[in-house]
Amino acid sequence: GGIEAVVSAMRRHEHVSGVQEQACAALMSLAYRNNANQITITEEGGIKAIVSAMRRNEESVGVQEQACWALKNLACNNCNQTAIAKAGGIEAVVSAMRRHEHVSGVQEQACAALMSLAYRNNANQITITEEGGIKAIVSAMRRNEESVGVQEQACWALKNLACNNCNQTAIAKAGGIEAV
Repeated sequence: GGIEAVVSAMRRHEHVSGVQEQACAALMSLAYRNNANQITITEEGGIKAIVSAMRRNEESVGVQEQACWALKNLACNNCNQTAIAKAGGIEAVVSAMRRHEHVSGVQEQACAALMSLAYRNNANQITITEEGGIKAIVSAMRRNEESVGVQEQACWALKNLACNNCNQTAIAKAGGIEAV
């Protein structure tokens, strides 16, 4: 089907950023509020393909933004939260935030991805903190004060991360209370 074709195109054209960006956008749309598609994307290797696209196209703003958005939608499925973490998705999202710290679109979608990955998932909450996600979120808030989207998604991500008691302290130490 269509999902298999998209993931296959990502594998065949792994070094073509335009293909990767549009494929991530397609998977993002296909995963939006569609649990069956979220599962199929994972089964077809879509999560690994997205994380691979992020690693191979670190300088591409478009790939990073669309990939974060796709991971956000895929992480609405609890099993996918774990699969994304195992594939290195959390590290890739935080890396995108560091590399593109002044690009509000990347920051907004990366915060949204971390929000979704942290939702009711203690293991991911810990991993996000260990990978520097809290500092990256707070930094995004400070660098993008005028972006309503960044502020909203960052607050939501911090809310989900604060469900872990240790993260509450980490958020405070990173300046998260002042940023909010």
